[in-house]
Amino acid sequence: MNAPPESSFQTVYKHWLNAATTLLVSQWKLFETQYETGLKLMESALGTPTSDRGVRKTVPDAVPPVDPREEARRLEQLAAERVSQGLAPPKEIYQVPYRNQINWSKFPEWAKPTDPEVFEGSSHEG
Repeated sequence: MNAPPESSFQTVYKHWLNAATTLLVSQWKLFETQYETGLKLMESALGTPTSDRGVRKTVPDAVPPVDPREEARRLEQLAAERVSQGLAPPKEIYQVPYRNQINWSKFPEWAKPTDPEVFEGSSHEG
């Protein structure tokens, strides 16, 4: 049996399909090469090890969580040392997680945080 002759529309369609497929495949290869190059650069810069089979680690090593109370005590000691030298306390001591855990009676008036209620209703929020 003979195949029916192709119309000009079908021929144009096949050429466009081939051109689009070639374009997408070459774009995919370009992005894949850039991705792999970026991974190799990051691995060499950060020293991320790969296993013997070349499979990358997907889960980073767990960092033990820091107890907020212990961190607040450490910051309070550091701030007390700095204040005794006449220096300002570290700015982290004024941040929300630590502000209410610090014993501010140990500090001079100039080192204590301002009361946020003073600024309530204004555009400046202490």
